[in-house]
Parts: sequence; C-alpha cells; structure tokens
Amino acid sequence: MDYAYTYGEPWRLYLNVTNRCTNHCTFCVRNYRKGLGGAILLGGGEPDFSLLRDSVLAQNSFSEVSEFIWCGYGEPTFRLELITESASWLRSNGARIRLNTNGHGCLIHGRDILPELSNAVDEVSISMNAPDSSRYKELCKPGFGQSPAPAEAFWKSMLDFLSRAPAFFKSVQASVVGMALTGEEIERSRRLALSLGIERFRVR
Repeated sequence: MDYAYTYGEPWRLYLNVTNRCTNHCTFCVRNYRKGLGGAILLGGGEPDFSLLRDSVLAQNSFSEVSEFIWCGYGEPTFRLELITESASWLRSNGARIRLNTNGHGCLIHGRDILPELSNAVDEVSISMNAPDSSRYKELCKPGFGQSPAPAEAFWKSMLDFLSRAPAFFKSVQASVVGMALTGEEIERSRRLALSLGIERFRVR
C-alpha cells in the first residue's frame, strides 16, 4: 500500500493512511480499482509518522510540494493523531494542508474534533454526496462495519461538520459525485450546502 502518491499536478502530494471508512459508497473507485495514478492504495497496514515521512520523501523533492492532501482509500479522520502529529513537518516548507473527508470524524471519535483539526489542516473538502438522508443511505451505505448505526446519525454528523467547518478552516468545500445523482439532486445538494453557509460546491 502506497502512503504518499501524486495524481495530476506534481506539486500536490496525496496522503493515503487508512483503508477504514464509515461509508461503503456504491460509486467509490475502490470497488473496482486497487489504486490511482500507478499507486496501490488498498491493503497493507497503517503507517506511523516515521513511515509516512519516508513515503513523502521518496516521492518528490519535499521543498517543491505546495499542497498535501489527506485522502486515499479510506476516511482520513480515523488517523486523527497522525494528522495532528504530522502537521508542523508537512508545513515546514510553506505547504498548505487539505483534508478530504466524509464529515464523520466527530462521530468516529465520539467528541468534537474540529478544534484539533483546525490546528493541523488549512482547507477541507466534505463529501455531501446526496441532497437528503434517504438518498445518502442509499448511495453511501454508512455504518461501522458489523455494528451498524442508524444512517440518519451519519447524515446528521456530516451536516454538522459541514455547517461548523467555516469557523475553523480557511476554505471549506462541499462536493457530490455527478454520475451518482440527477441534475435536480445536484441542484438540491448545492442549495443545501449554501443554506449551511458553504459557498464552494464541486461536482466531481
């Protein structure tokens, strides 16, 4: 499993540190592909800071990376401790840090993690993926492995994270997967994000 990889612009480095996820999305690329951009992103263990640092340094000239992105084939906030531990080193050459998340971090940890994240992350992109809870349940299939929780709890956790994020981060974006939704559903999702104070909306 590759812990750091490039995909697109060479000055961006993606950090893949877990395969664990609270969603099992019907449209997720991991359903049919083990990696992206030549990187293998499924399988293997989770890195500690030392392994992550070695993986980053093996990719590019560290000084040339201007953006690090926590993402990969799982939900990065499962690795909250690693995200916070790594922040000062990742920023040491002036790079910014972005988090791609499903917004379930507070539910995962059973507490409000936004203050901690705000010290370690500059920007967040939150996967809304649906205009309402029933469609979210259908598309994202949320749950904690063999111990399912009501899908509504995951939907509400994501919306809570999304609505409070602008108070903690320099930039906040909501996103949906275009191929999974109708045009009307995309527009409803956009309006919902706007009603929560989120002006940046991406159809990916």
